[in-house]
Amino acid sequence: MLGLVGGTGWAVVAYWPSSDDAVAVDAPSSTTRSTTTTTTTVPPSTTTTLPALVQPAPVVLPPVPGGVVSQGSTGAEVAAYQERLAALRFDPGTQRGTFSTDTTYAVHALQKMMGVPVSGRLGEPERAALQNFQYPTPHHPTAEPDRTEVDITKQVMTVYEGHQVRLITTISTGSGERYCYTPFYSTTRVCENAVTPAGRYAYTYYVDAWHRSPLGQLYKPFYFNRGIAVHGYPSVPVRPASHGCVRVPMRVADYWETLVDQGDPVYVDGTQAATVQAPNVVNPNQPALPGTRTVGGPPRTASGTPTTTAPPSLGPVDPTPTTVAPTTTTLAPTTTTAPPTTTTTPVG
Repeated sequence: MLGLVGGTGWAVVAYWPSSDDAVAVDAPSSTTRSTTTTTTTVPPSTTTTLPALVQPAPVVLPPVPGGVVSQGSTGAEVAAYQERLAALRFDPGTQRGTFSTDTTYAVHALQKMMGVPVSGRLGEPERAALQNFQYPTPHHPTAEPDRTEVDITKQVMTVYEGHQVRLITTISTGSGERYCYTPFYSTTRVCENAVTPAGRYAYTYYVDAWHRSPLGQLYKPFYFNRGIAVHGYPSVPVRPASHGCVRVPMRVADYWETLVDQGDPVYVDGTQAATVQAPNVVNPNQPALPGTRTVGGPPRTASGTPTTTAPPSLGPVDPTPTTVAPTTTTLAPTTTTAPPTTTTTPVG
């Protein structure tokens, strides 16, 4: 039987057992409990302040001779515009005083960022923009300090290093056209839409040479989304025209791998224009370049030496046919002459 007895200090609990049990009673306690106060100090929160995007200072540029300059124009004024383009992290090429193809590509990028018709010609509106140019807010200002941002809408690409602009270049991305191809080691035709998917990716694999793909040859590709890469191309249209890769000028492709590293993030943002007028540039009969391998590793020539291409000279960058000299084998009394094989800079 249980009974509860009130008292001072602790409560007294008595238990009345059966006749076979001994009696155990808790004596009342005369001890008074003390109260202890604990103070917890929460450390102050810390906020990481990202470095501000350093904006270029305004300059004064000479008026445009005749109101407009374009490819082939020369003079001190052209040199001044090229110096300003280079200071703003566009790449007008190394030649100063002559409006080259590289300068045209740099003006393309400038006009795309201005939101004006892309002509490659530099007039007074472009001069005014160069004088007071300011970098737009990055698409991902709080992302990794070293990253690439691909703007599908504007068709420009910006490389950031330490949160600062390292390069702005014109690009051409997926055309939106329907195309078909036969993958390596397969006889089944695959049909897809030429798009450059938005998202966050990372550079995975670089080939310091022409690299053969099922769609043609890619110049010094740096892959970031499976078969999609940043790569050089002899012609970079002002509109989306690729199969999904990010085309850049050949000169830019020559030093691209010095700007980015394997594992660096690539952010693809935006959408392409609703109306896309770009032909399917795939030549299904395009032969591979001599000595290239289809998968894995840098392509090599028959001698085993890695293939390399020197930076292109300034001026028009056009596909240059490569002709393999005919080989004559004489078998007495019959002479057999193998026909020459011609390969052109491929499309991809």
